[in-house]
Amino acid sequence: MPPKVEFEVSKLVNEFCHLSVLYADLMPQDLAMGILQNKAYQRRNWRLREDAVRLELQRISPFSSDSEWYRFTTGLMKRNQSGNFESMATHSRFVEFFQDLRQRHATGFDEIWKETRPRLTEYQYDFLSQWAPISDKVLSRLHSLARNHWQTEKIRVRYIDCLCGGFAWNESIGLSTVPDMDIQKKLLAHELSELITPQQITLEELRKAGLDTEITHTVVDMLAYFSVRDLLAKPNPPNRERKGLRPNPSYYPAADVLFPVFERYAEDPSIYADFSSFVQDMILGLQSLPRGMMPKMLASVPL
Repeated sequence: MPPKVEFEVSKLVNEFCHLSVLYADLMPQDLAMGILQNKAYQRRNWRLREDAVRLELQRISPFSSDSEWYRFTTGLMKRNQSGNFESMATHSRFVEFFQDLRQRHATGFDEIWKETRPRLTEYQYDFLSQWAPISDKVLSRLHSLARNHWQTEKIRVRYIDCLCGGFAWNESIGLSTVPDMDIQKKLLAHELSELITPQQITLEELRKAGLDTEITHTVVDMLAYFSVRDLLAKPNPPNRERKGLRPNPSYYPAADVLFPVFERYAEDPSIYADFSSFVQDMILGLQSLPRGMMPKMLASVPL
C-alpha cells in the first residue's frame, strides 16, 4: 500500500530556512549554490542580516556537510515520543543559539510570516485538491518504475517559501511553490522519486562503466516524469509540452538520448528482472552511441 503524503505549513521550518538563506555564505557550499541561493529573497531581506548573528554562526559552524543540514531540517518536521521536534530536542550550541534568536524575535521573521503563512496555506489547499486524487497513482507508479518498495507509511511534505526548488531526505520533503500546479506535481514527484529510486545501484553501475555518475540524477527525474505524465493536463497543441515537465538536457546529463529509453521502459517495467538489469541495459545503450556523443557523458576522471 502506498504511503500517506502529509502536507503542512510550518513556521519553525520556514524560519530556520529563512536564517539559512540569509546566511547562505556560512552554510555548506553545495547548498549555498543550490536550494539556498535565493538571491531575490536575500536582496529583499538583506537588512535583517546582523553582524552579531553572522559572527556567532561563524564561531559555532553548525553544519559541516549537506547531510547535517538536511538531517536538522527534517528533524524540525517530526516530533519525538515526548512531543518535541527532534532537532530542537538535541543539545547543541546551534540549537541553543537558534532558540535564543526565536525567543528574542531576532531573526526578523515574524513580519515576513504574517504575509507568508496565509499565502502558503492557501497554496497548500489548492494544490492538495489536485494532488489527492492522483497521489496513490503516482506513488504506485514510482514503485513499479523503481522496482522498489516504499520504506515508510508516511511522507512529510513542508512548504518552504524561501527555497529554490526542494529536497528529499529519509521520509521528509521540503518544497518551494510554483504558480503552475502541473509543474508543482512534477516537482513533488521528483522529490518522491529521490526517496524510492535505487540511486546507489545506478551510481555504482555508471562508475563501473566509466560514465558520468551525475546521470543518476537524470534517472531520478525520468522516473518522476513518467510517474506523473499521464496524470497531467494534456498539452495544447499536443506536441508542445510545457517547460519544466520533461527532464531538461541542459541540466540532466544525457536526458535527450535517454528519454526514448525510459519511454519504452515505462510502458512495461516488468520486462526486466529487476532495476539493476534495466540500468545495465541503459548503460549498454549509452556505450553504443556514436563517439561524438560520448564526451558529454564520460566521467570527469582518468579512465
